[in-house]
Amino acid sequence: MQNKTFTPEKYPLVIQVIENYLTVYVPDFDYRVAEPYRAGDVGQSEMMIMKVRREIASKMSSMSIQGQTIQAPTKAKEVFRVLDSDTLSTKEVARLLRVSDETVRRLSERGEIKFQSTPGGHRRFLRSSVQNYLLRFSPTLLTPETTV
Repeated sequence: MQNKTFTPEKYPLVIQVIENYLTVYVPDFDYRVAEPYRAGDVGQSEMMIMKVRREIASKMSSMSIQGQTIQAPTKAKEVFRVLDSDTLSTKEVARLLRVSDETVRRLSERGEIKFQSTPGGHRRFLRSSVQNYLLRFSPTLLTPETTV
């Protein structure tokens, strides 16, 4: 089967301001860039998007050279369905963090990601708590000076 060619522009981006940081996240590559948000700087997000697209193009080129399969882009509505929800399930958090369900449970038991218990004993995580965790502890949290 022949590999389809995808361009960085086909992959959805999640752009948010979280605790005074402008973040650009590409879920398909688990690539994240954050920098202090400069209110009123209309070009800041555009510059970050261009930088992220260049980095993803470089990553895709490296993967291609190494013979790795480049996954098809996720449909944007699938990404936003999870991110638009106020609460997330353990599985949704695990998928976003790219870790196992058990790792999410351990993180929540240590208080690193806050959760609420449902009457049935299931954990529901506040989206803001997951976002805060990503900013504080994610090894893939990147500053503008850091590359993948």
